[in-house]
Amino acid sequence: MSGVKQSSIGMITWDYTPSIGGMGRHAAGLVSGLLAAGYRVSVFSRFDLRLPFGRSVLFSFLLPFFLPRWIRKLQPDLLHVHAGPGGVFLLTRPKHLPLIVTANHTYADQSCIGGQLWKRLLVPLERRTYQLADSILCISKGTAESLVRAYGIPREKLSVVHCGIDVGCFASSDLPLSARKRLCVFVGRSDRRKGFDLLQEAWKIVEAKIPEVHLSVVGVRGENTSACSFHSSLTDRELAELLGSSRVVACPSRLEGFGLAAAEAIASGTPVVATDVPGLRSVVIDQKTGFLTSLDPRDIAEKLIFLLTDDSVWEQLHLECREHRNEFESAREIARHTDLYLRYTASQ
Repeated sequence: MSGVKQSSIGMITWDYTPSIGGMGRHAAGLVSGLLAAGYRVSVFSRFDLRLPFGRSVLFSFLLPFFLPRWIRKLQPDLLHVHAGPGGVFLLTRPKHLPLIVTANHTYADQSCIGGQLWKRLLVPLERRTYQLADSILCISKGTAESLVRAYGIPREKLSVVHCGIDVGCFASSDLPLSARKRLCVFVGRSDRRKGFDLLQEAWKIVEAKIPEVHLSVVGVRGENTSACSFHSSLTDRELAELLGSSRVVACPSRLEGFGLAAAEAIASGTPVVATDVPGLRSVVIDQKTGFLTSLDPRDIAEKLIFLLTDDSVWEQLHLECREHRNEFESAREIARHTDLYLRYTASQ
């Protein structure tokens, strides 16, 4: 492990502490784990250029002017870039420096969502980033398949390394059914990809069937009512407490790179109703840790009502969630990163 202890990692990411999405939370957790493993880690993000939210493409085009000086100053042994939608484009790679790229989901997949065809324009830039990489870490099997199918990336460059979660944090808030509220939780943004509009349609059906039910929305601003509460953001501990005291978590996305909210719900012992799309189907085991549904709001509503009213089914899925809660433990995913880093840094 002496080679690992002496290695220095330069990480380039758009979203990083305070995070605005799953990729930022993934990057922050990865950095914490790497520091604990003995690495020296330096992060270059939008905050270094004082850029506002929503300017990841601008950040990428400015990188060639700032990155060489940053590398000369820090002299990392390896460069790790977080790419894909909401990530970074790398148009040229530093010489004599191993390059690892993490792929979330892809612009090719996002362009298939209604109203987002324009994202096809970004596919060549994204492909260029993956072509420059020595190795690519895909956060789900669905992402790996997309890179092969839509980008022509050789399979031998790809490894599947999931987003790690702090299982201990979420498992500690796991309550029995008798202590849980008749509560459904949604974690995400209000954009079309996250499917919040689908949940809104489904929730009308749920409310008509179960008047006493409550919806808690994390990541979306709104006006609190007796039937629905909104939280613009929560700490991990606050989120764990909310998930661990709820009856079901809804993940109605049209596309995910990795279903972080679903994985955290499972770690909390809370069954998930998720759409059967790439990313989520890598996390949720149908009829074991939750239900996979179509994008039809009526189908989503049916499964939500099922878990909100059928105690015996809920208990069965709750036990399955406990059995599978360690599948995305952050320590294991960090170890996969360090194994790959060591492959490229041991000889330096």
